[in-house]
Amino acid sequence: MHNRRVQYKNITFVGVHVRRGDKVRSKKYTVASVSYITRAMNDFRRNFTRVHFIVCSDDVKWCKENLRQEKNVSFSESRSPIMDFAILTLCNHTLSTVGSYSWWAGWLAGGVTTYYKNYANTVYNNIKATDYFLPNWIPMSD
Repeated sequence: MHNRRVQYKNITFVGVHVRRGDKVRSKKYTVASVSYITRAMNDFRRNFTRVHFIVCSDDVKWCKENLRQEKNVSFSESRSPIMDFAILTLCNHTLSTVGSYSWWAGWLAGGVTTYYKNYANTVYNNIKATDYFLPNWIPMSD
């Protein structure tokens, strides 16, 4: 679908969108866990070579505290949501957590997209996940 890819010395870039903000305090929504994020990162590492993750989030502090042990990770800091979105769409693949921002980033980037299965089961209980997520996207849980 999309042929543009960011390539720098044969590195595979995976955009990681971590939405927390208002979702953390909500009783209706489930935010993605650290175990999901690290599990998805390991899956990308198994399937691609020279993977580098670029994390964009509304809670960069939380991401740094919880993902500091991960290798080959950069954090987008002091950027606007529009700039973060542009960064995510230019990556080769997407690690999506929750929300339509992640969904659109994955759709626009193309490539492989993982999504947080537990969130979809909680929020979208009136529709099937297959009605919302693309058939080639990979559901993952904690």
